[in-house]
Amino acid sequence: MSSLLCLIARFSRPALHTLRQRVFSLTSQKRRIASDPISSDKSGAIQPIQLPSSASLFKKREYLVPLKVSFVPANDEKEVIPEFKGTNSGCINPLSEPNTHFKYCLDVNIQEEYVCTGIDRKILQDADFNVYDHNCITDPDIQTFLYKLHDVVFNGLQIVGTCETFTDTLVDDLLRIAKLNSYPFKIRNHPPCKLYIGEESCISSVPEFVVKNENFIIVGVEPGSDYGELQMAIEILACGDENKRLINLNKWTDQTIYAVRVISTFVTFYKTTISKKYWDELIEGFPKTHSVVIQRWPGENGMDTGLDLSEPNGRKAILTAFSKIRQSFVK
Repeated sequence: MSSLLCLIARFSRPALHTLRQRVFSLTSQKRRIASDPISSDKSGAIQPIQLPSSASLFKKREYLVPLKVSFVPANDEKEVIPEFKGTNSGCINPLSEPNTHFKYCLDVNIQEEYVCTGIDRKILQDADFNVYDHNCITDPDIQTFLYKLHDVVFNGLQIVGTCETFTDTLVDDLLRIAKLNSYPFKIRNHPPCKLYIGEESCISSVPEFVVKNENFIIVGVEPGSDYGELQMAIEILACGDENKRLINLNKWTDQTIYAVRVISTFVTFYKTTISKKYWDELIEGFPKTHSVVIQRWPGENGMDTGLDLSEPNGRKAILTAFSKIRQSFVK
């Protein structure tokens, strides 16, 4: 079984990030998908379902039906976040076990200052927030991170749409804190990708940015509906499809893919395993039997249902999750 990490971030006018293996160039040929599945109009007549040719246009849940893709809430964090037990050096406690010794090793040297127990949403939304008022924080990188976090929280209270840029830069910092812009990882901008259905039809997307190494890529696009999950589903499939095309037909395996969505300061993690049999069916057209189930943690799907970066416990939980996911790829 192969594994891919997908990072999805959604802003006030959201943006999506997916981590995958390799990006293929788009051809100049434009194709629209005419699917085998059918639907009925008001008269009861059978009509073929037409799927959008771009991931950014996926704005209806019904578009996922012919692809047999669905989202479900995870019952427990461990169903989405991989378990990884490292040494005590440079590690951070999982949120669920606050009184135990440090257990999960962070490949990033995440200091307790990033958690900043004295800084919460109430403090961050203050227009007069000043990091120098908190003498315990002396690291310039952490001070900058907190200023950017303040920008997201404070501007989120203003006119809708103003905090997009602030969230963008905050997510970029999160990727760097997680060492996803340090060798063997690196950030790239605007690589195109495709999901093929059958031999001819494809769905395309043009991400805003990627973080990649030889095996993995984080991709950014702009979703719009259902809190970004519709676009995320296509990005996950496209990510797996790109990976599949690098592998000999006789060596295809099931693929485990991780994702994370950020809406303002709220972070949600996702995980799915796409079976080889699903990919085999997709070669011929829309899947007939096999399906894709994407688990979500925390389980609810909403604007503010994720782990909250603006709260100390949320920052600790998010950084711990990033660490465990990253370590599962580099161990």
